[in-house]
Amino acid sequence: MNKLAVSDCSPLTSNGDIGGVINGHRNSINVADILNLYGKVGSSSFEELSQLKQKTVELKKNQQFFSVCEGRADIFVLREGWASLSHAAGARGQDICNVFMPGDVIGLRESFFENHDVVIHSVTDCEFLKVSAEGLHKLFKNNDEIRNAIISYVMINDNITLERLRSCTHHRSEGRVAHFLLEIYFRFDFKGLLEGDVFDFSITQEVVGELLGITSVHVSRCMTALEQKKYIRKTRNSIKLLEPEEMARNTGFDRDFIYGCVCLN
Repeated sequence: MNKLAVSDCSPLTSNGDIGGVINGHRNSINVADILNLYGKVGSSSFEELSQLKQKTVELKKNQQFFSVCEGRADIFVLREGWASLSHAAGARGQDICNVFMPGDVIGLRESFFENHDVVIHSVTDCEFLKVSAEGLHKLFKNNDEIRNAIISYVMINDNITLERLRSCTHHRSEGRVAHFLLEIYFRFDFKGLLEGDVFDFSITQEVVGELLGITSVHVSRCMTALEQKKYIRKTRNSIKLLEPEEMARNTGFDRDFIYGCVCLN
């Protein structure tokens, strides 16, 4: 993966070295490893990220906590499990707006907004690292490599959300579910956490349905239909994609749009 720098347009692909580190030591995932996937940081920048104040936080399944840091969201690295995020904003309620897997950073984008509080809900048992938002913001201001990596992380994850929204406005239920499975597949792949074509899928049909704007019953029916068409093979907590390329053609899933070229000027 090429280094992201000012005036550089760099293709983002899975980095075998970093992916191997995360895959081999999932319980030691940290913010330095993750940001290095999105914009290559040098050894000194990596060391600065590694020295940020961090605290382990564990949640049991279906627990939640309200995240706020002086009017701004805290920052958490998800090391184990699945979690969802909701925005607590008065009349809007606490509807789920995203899901996270190991190797994701929760609250990074939100931490740059004042009064942008979030609720993190553990879909499974989870282990997080709470990272100093103040420390990371200082590095963002003073270190070009870290700033570029953070911007790239936010932009790519915004692309993921945009692709999901496009799918929900252009496809019926089955297409939405197929597109979402491809999204999760490539999110694991990008981090180097994919084993063959099988990935962990421990989120509930209710969570999937809320994200995609359909009922949990529709999610179940769509999963069954995709399995009958031999596009997927599912177990209780995992999914194997049997025809990812054909699924991408049918749904218009655009991996290059999400992970393609980030230009920082």
